[in-house]
Amino acid sequence: MPPTKTVVHDARDQAIDLSVRMSVLAVSRSVEDLAFLEDRFKDARWKLYIARTYREVLAQLRRLRVPVVLSECQLPDGNWKDVLGQLAPMIERPRLIVFSRNADNRLWEEVLNLGAFDLLITPFREHELVFAIGSAWLDWEGEHEDHQSRKYAHG
Repeated sequence: MPPTKTVVHDARDQAIDLSVRMSVLAVSRSVEDLAFLEDRFKDARWKLYIARTYREVLAQLRRLRVPVVLSECQLPDGNWKDVLGQLAPMIERPRLIVFSRNADNRLWEEVLNLGAFDLLITPFREHELVFAIGSAWLDWEGEHEDHQSRKYAHG
């Protein structure tokens, strides 16, 4: 990552600039999934942080400001809902993208209804991964800009 194009468009036709500096926290017990992500991020301006357990996610979130969190559905000591629960009260709440090899309609509905940003099926497809992360970042960035505008408007 990034692909040869540096700009792609999300579903609302907003431009996703792949050359923008951005950080992503990925949590997975899967060596293969983490290796794929590390390989795609190594030449990008997108910074990838890794966690392998829910406990590691908690530690990373205390020290990092990340707009996007990628979480495997099941973790050794928790699951994506535990991660979502930690993100929900944050002022600059990162967008959660859940991933699973066994994604079905029930999981898709649950992920979206509970407030996660997206669900991806693994093995990852690069274009879907870029699109999901870029769209989540745009959504986070838009909310962050709105928050900053309100903060300064109300002094």
